[in-house]
Amino acid sequence: MKKNSILILSILFFIFSNLANAGKLYKWVDENGKISFSDKVPPEESKREREELNEEGRTVAVQDAAKTPEEIRQLKKINNLQKTQNELLQRQLAEDAALLKTFRTEEDIDTLAKSKLEMINSHISIANNQSKTLRKQLIIHQKAAANFERAGKAIPDKSLANIKLAEEQFHKKQQEIAEFESQKVQLSQQLSNDKKRFNTVTKQTGEKPKIHDGSIPSLSLGELTCHQKSCDFLWESAITFITQSDGKIIYRSDNLILTKPPKLSKEIGLSLTKISQEQQTNIILDIRCADSKGGKETCRSPLTTQLVESFNQLAD
Repeated sequence: MKKNSILILSILFFIFSNLANAGKLYKWVDENGKISFSDKVPPEESKREREELNEEGRTVAVQDAAKTPEEIRQLKKINNLQKTQNELLQRQLAEDAALLKTFRTEEDIDTLAKSKLEMINSHISIANNQSKTLRKQLIIHQKAAANFERAGKAIPDKSLANIKLAEEQFHKKQQEIAEFESQKVQLSQQLSNDKKRFNTVTKQTGEKPKIHDGSIPSLSLGELTCHQKSCDFLWESAITFITQSDGKIIYRSDNLILTKPPKLSKEIGLSLTKISQEQQTNIILDIRCADSKGGKETCRSPLTTQLVESFNQLAD
């Protein structure tokens, strides 16, 4: 038994030595599990995944198998997703930079908001006083018109014109007040959003987020569909899902979540993207693996498929 093992090792060493000296050495496995080694890949085997080996028989590169039409379509979809992610990321990073440049603390946000609110309230107060004056003028013109009617006389055109003008000015002023009140609501919402984003940005890791981080994509995408009322809850559920899947979030915005990129073969990186189109919103889970032989195996593993299936069940 021992002699047979030594003989086999000697033969393999001889093969590796001769093939390595001849040039590149490739290894591939056919559909029956048969392992082949050669310095040239036969044409009929060229579509299979193959490994390039060094003189010691270690894998130094992996050539992917030829992709099926379905895999090509899926890869195109993933590439388009990455373009969308990059656009979302760059836009948000620019907004974050402007926010941090404008404010150093939450108190700075409160101070600016208070100043703007006081200015709006001042405009509302002035507009209310003007509205009261216009209302009084309208009542005077209406009473004058009523006096003509009680006297059995026709209301003069000038009196009617005065009433019409006073009504238009009064309604215009009321609209102005409504617009100021709307600005107060918007300011309050902006204050809340700025404070929330300020806290998020200042608490995120110092690691600069990147979409193209040198990892490779799994060809499986998770996808949830929702409408406006249910999307906020589903988005938070999706975030909880990736944190429970051991994803360490390094970047977070209202429509993009990125976890720490994979470095080791068994690690995965996750991203969530929320894309709104008309009345429908899609929440997409993208899985990425390390760009290595082991990383490719991780992306093709049943665990990755199971992760996508579990994610898709969040909408049930």
